[in-house]
Amino acid sequence: MGGSPIFTFLNYLKYRSKAVGVHSLHSPFVYKLFNEIVKRSSQFRIQEIEDFRKALKKNQMVLDVTDFKTNSTKRSTISVIAKSSLSTPKFSAFLYLLANELQSKTILETGTSLGVNALYLDHSSAQKVITLEASPILAELARKAFKENSKNDLILEFGDIHQTFIPILERYQPDFIFLDADHRGSVVKTQVEQIITHSHQTECIVIHDIYWSKDMNDAWNDLKDDNRFKLSIDIFHAGILFPSKGIEKQHFTLRF
Repeated sequence: MGGSPIFTFLNYLKYRSKAVGVHSLHSPFVYKLFNEIVKRSSQFRIQEIEDFRKALKKNQMVLDVTDFKTNSTKRSTISVIAKSSLSTPKFSAFLYLLANELQSKTILETGTSLGVNALYLDHSSAQKVITLEASPILAELARKAFKENSKNDLILEFGDIHQTFIPILERYQPDFIFLDADHRGSVVKTQVEQIITHSHQTECIVIHDIYWSKDMNDAWNDLKDDNRFKLSIDIFHAGILFPSKGIEKQHFTLRF
């Protein structure tokens, strides 16, 4: 299912009207998260990765790529893919800072793309980062980028995520998971169920593009209302679920 720019824009306006800043936060954990992660993400950058991002945006190499967010194949340049698909530097910084704050040891990302977010996570305090990619050409490009820019133990697992996800969850038991591959709401909900069932160490689940489409947003709303997640946070670019944080159920929409 493709994204809907009109849906995303209209819901951004709604999000802005609900999003709160630090003075409205009474949870010590969320207060610290806002000050140490959300606010700092505006300025924090890893320069060598940002240089790599800039190089991608200038790269005119032509590729035939299957986009698993939209389930379509198209011819494009690396430059176009980078400009349209990569997260913002601010969001990449958010992932890095969140992983550091949570002292995450093993991180799993779905949807490697060109590898920028994986590299940011690899530079965090994590001991191991695993990223999953189903596109052979993107996997090849990302592996090359990792050889040149990775810091620690960055593992790229290639294959159909619907077949590899559970075995990888069971093998690595990640404590931090970033979902950014298949953008169908039913698939995201299934993946969250699989995380709960097969990955007992997981403390944080970040779901990218929760306003990508009505379908994705409906899935996010179901997940944030699920009583198994005592704390959920909406920063518009992503929704964050904490399976074990807090006693009473809480949800926050933070200004990002």
